Amino acid sequence: MTANNALASDLYAHVLVNAPPGNLLTSPISASLALTMAYAGAVGSTATEMAQALHFDPSIGSAIFDGQNALSQALSARGASALARAQQNAQYGNQPAPLASDYDLDIVNSVWGEKTYTWEPPFLAILAQSYGTGVYQEDFMHAWDAARLAINDWVSSETKDKINDLLPEGSLDTNTRMVLVNALHLKFPWASTFEPANTMSGTFTRTDGTTVTASLMNQTASFPYVDDGQAQIVALPLSNGDLSLLVALPHAGVDLATYEASLSASSAALSVPSTSALVALSLPKADFTTQSLSLAKPLIGMGMKSAFDPNTADFSGLCAHPPDGATLYVADVLQKAMISMQETGVEAAAATAVIVAGATSTELQPPSPVPMVVDRPYLVALVDGPTGAVLMLGHIADPTDAGSP
Repeated sequence: MTANNALASDLYAHVLVNAPPGNLLTSPISASLALTMAYAGAVGSTATEMAQALHFDPSIGSAIFDGQNALSQALSARGASALARAQQNAQYGNQPAPLASDYDLDIVNSVWGEKTYTWEPPFLAILAQSYGTGVYQEDFMHAWDAARLAINDWVSSETKDKINDLLPEGSLDTNTRMVLVNALHLKFPWASTFEPANTMSGTFTRTDGTTVTASLMNQTASFPYVDDGQAQIVALPLSNGDLSLLVALPHAGVDLATYEASLSASSAALSVPSTSALVALSLPKADFTTQSLSLAKPLIGMGMKSAFDPNTADFSGLCAHPPDGATLYVADVLQKAMISMQETGVEAAAATAVIVAGATSTELQPPSPVPMVVDRPYLVALVDGPTGAVLMLGHIADPTDAGSP
């Protein structure tokens, strides 16, 4: 959890650098799960850089994957636990039974690999044991777009049609060799719902000073609350109280961008306050879905450089001997996310795809040449490689001198 929270603030800061104006939404946990699957096949400096960018200690080895599995299992149990509590409360209160579909937190993974490749057994074992998936075999070399559509359909299904077209047209091509995907879907009622009758239109001022009319949900209740000196921070518990939506409202005169720039893993805005207060809350209803966002530049900025460079990437832990002689590297990491906040509760979904490509020797960028201008006398030697025997040795002082015939 410490590593995932550190990744959350670090990744968000790097995404902000090139983020377009308007709403922004990322899923650190989805990115972490997808990227650690790829990390399971990384070797050498590629693995070291990935671990640093993901804020993992590489010395703990397989405990990284065990920890991701434990976190996923714990989160996935939240829905059933909340539903059981809601059913019990409804029975005691003589109320209608809650809908099971309103209590959901699913985290799933899938890996799609080129069918002509033999993927390494240790990598496959980690996928099975810690991520609950194998490798779907696809013909990326000849039918990459059919594979793209199949992956998109899987994501749509697993996110209840909330994340569609994660992989846009052109995101895969004949060089694609593997796509590692995480998808999550969350839907929970608030622990304390907002009465629709109390929702009213209000003015919302945007960053540039212009205003829009928003639907503001209103509720006065005791919530976990703190003021960190720069912003008011309130936590809105979801049903059963395990999960909360945190809202941090910078004080008047405090720029949101400035506040975001100060975020770290230990920031008050990223943890449920330990103190509570009676809060008269007005919260805008919202329903927002991002476009597919490339995380490549943010991850490179976080130090994960080798993985994206076909000249230096080492993913031999995925496939030690690619049949086409290709060098495997990460071509892109795409993420798409959505969130909806209504009177009844919250729904959110996200998916992340790590696209692994194969570069053949003709596609690799040659290293920068070392200049050598032979414009002065030089030594020459003719040497037999296997024996080391020197057959000729001399120097050329004037290359235009042909000597005696």
